[in-house]
Amino acid sequence: MTLDMRFFPVPDTHPVSGDLVGVRANFHYGSGNVLQQHYADETTMVWSGVAGDFVGVQQTEPTLRVFNIAPALYFITWYEGGTVATAEHGEIFDQGYPIAVVADFHRLVATAAYTNPREDGGQYFLVDQATIEIVEDPRGLIASIR
Repeated sequence: MTLDMRFFPVPDTHPVSGDLVGVRANFHYGSGNVLQQHYADETTMVWSGVAGDFVGVQQTEPTLRVFNIAPALYFITWYEGGTVATAEHGEIFDQGYPIAVVADFHRLVATAAYTNPREDGGQYFLVDQATIEIVEDPRGLIASIR
């Protein structure tokens, strides 16, 4: 999968940030899902299902973009080329699923908007809010802004 970069970057907009590289955090969503996000490098994120519908699922997303939009506030986005409806379902749906998250690492809260597959092959759109639990912060970034 390649990311269309024709309109990026635009001068004087929010810069791509490497601040979160190495950070691992559990996002405890209102939906009951807990998804761990590990920002492996500036363009790759690995997420894992810790609780809820996606327990046992792990995906590597190579289209990660993190933008610092204010102190400790990040717009995080990636495109999942394929994913499962639930861990129990197990079938990979490859219709494409854009994900957008605004994460406040000072207040440790986030809001995500994303599409996901339904087990019948359709899609749904969801806005889900979360609290953030820091699991690993090897460079001390989150500790320094708290």
